[in-house]
Amino acid sequence: MTLYRRNALKGIGGVTTSLTLAGCLGGLLGGGDQGTTLWNEFTEGEQETLDKHLETFNEGRDDELQSENLSDLEGQLKTAIPAGNGPHTFPWAHDRIGKYQSQDFLYDAAKDVDLDLEGTFTENAAAAVQWDDGVYGLPYGSETVSLMYNPDLVEEPPETVSEMVDIMDEHHEPENSTWGLSCPPTTGYFVSAFLQAFGGNIYDEENRDVGIESDAFIEGLELLENTVWEYVADDTTYGGQMPPFADGNAPFAINGPWQVSGFRDSGVDATVAPLPEVDGGSLTPYTGVQTWYFTSELDGAEEAAFDTTMEWAEWYATSEDVIMDNATEHGLIPVHQEYTGSDDLGEDVAMFAESVDMGTPMPVDPRVNQAFWTTFESGLEKVFNDQAGAKEAMTSAAEEIRSRWD
Repeated sequence: MTLYRRNALKGIGGVTTSLTLAGCLGGLLGGGDQGTTLWNEFTEGEQETLDKHLETFNEGRDDELQSENLSDLEGQLKTAIPAGNGPHTFPWAHDRIGKYQSQDFLYDAAKDVDLDLEGTFTENAAAAVQWDDGVYGLPYGSETVSLMYNPDLVEEPPETVSEMVDIMDEHHEPENSTWGLSCPPTTGYFVSAFLQAFGGNIYDEENRDVGIESDAFIEGLELLENTVWEYVADDTTYGGQMPPFADGNAPFAINGPWQVSGFRDSGVDATVAPLPEVDGGSLTPYTGVQTWYFTSELDGAEEAAFDTTMEWAEWYATSEDVIMDNATEHGLIPVHQEYTGSDDLGEDVAMFAESVDMGTPMPVDPRVNQAFWTTFESGLEKVFNDQAGAKEAMTSAAEEIRSRWD
């Protein structure tokens, strides 16, 4: 789960999925003391699915893999892994790999994984779990944001951004409590598709540098100004942006698979559609690749624990039952090449899969951290609130980010 998704869900009730709050503190005594362990921060429904598959995996095994559900996985990992009391594996979006590798939290399994990554998984998924020539986990699903529409207000989803703007114009009357769009407008993950539409990047992977000053990026930011920002409510927070669509007062939302059931539970028949086409470019959202991380507990672990962890990750990432359950029950887009185009995925996943195909994985460079995102998004806020022009705000944000890197 990406930082944005996890933070967005925490503490928000009503239209969002609730997190399991009851952590199992016994997990802090994990690692070798309690056999082979995995930690997770899954929701209640995700945990039920995991338990089912864990039972299947453990059948007939002498060394059973134990699961611990925690309410603050990241916080627990920071304490437990350096002390040698962490889990052997845990699931999270791939964008923590660079950070955790730099902190010696992870185990490089490049010589241990039996799977042909490039031959088994999509190109983006295979690349997402590798950093500096190491392999630090195995991918099992992907997710990103896409367009959703209210069929009571929109007959057909727009094929182009221009068509989308025309429809938003018809419905956008803030004085009457109706808006054109529900979307956190200054949160990088949610608006990355627009910002990167013309070849610009929030982070320049090739040069390992900030990418927000380029002309292509500024063009994307101007697209965001003209197509998204004009049609959202003033409250830019995730929680503040959900009610317009959830209450039936906006024709569109831009959100991810984790939010679909919440919208539908609120009474709106949220219908997923691909992101629309844009003239002269292509909407390119950031994607998160869900990964079973290999932790440094594997370095020197007993053979049974090592083998169990590797076998679990490989089994989970390639099992048809697991892949299809994650898709149909939790909206995860398959990254295994044999299942990416399956007719059994369901309409929601098929639509999100189209947006994933348009996207690019979140960067794993450890310097792209919380301070990076806070500085960048503060720059977006300044432009959103007319406190600075696009070029000025992005140049200032880039300089501040680089000053921290120096």
